Amino acid sequence: SVSRQPVRPIQAVGILEQPDDHFLIVRPAGDERVRLWRFPRGPVRVGESPEAAIRRIALDDLGVGVEIELGQPPLVVGSGGTAIELRYFFCALTHGDLTAGPYAETRWVPKPQLREYDFDECSQPVTDWLLDG
Repeated sequence: SVSRQPVRPIQAVGILEQPDDHFLIVRPAGDERVRLWRFPRGPVRVGESPEAAIRRIALDDLGVGVEIELGQPPLVVGSGGTAIELRYFFCALTHGDLTAGPYAETRWVPKPQLREYDFDECSQPVTDWLLDG
């Protein structure tokens, strides 16, 4: 029999950056005790490319169009005991007016100030990488 890699859920993540080195971070609605920040992300649907997913997520959740400037290799992380694959894309806004969508809060944060926020386990490694870069 042929051994196959287990299929992991894939999340597309948008690192939305403005020319003045501000990054968009969001805080999901829900449990107010858990006030962890993240970069906008959502599931890649069956038959959808991660690139198409981040464009859909930006439009559906934030009301903006994005242009992908750079994609990163897949990153596999543990989240709640499950391995998920994250596909990060550096994006620039092309059109639309930013809305909070499903998020409790959205903020444009200057890169050096990212260290002042508590990020979820999926976003922290990328935040560290951005700050070290």
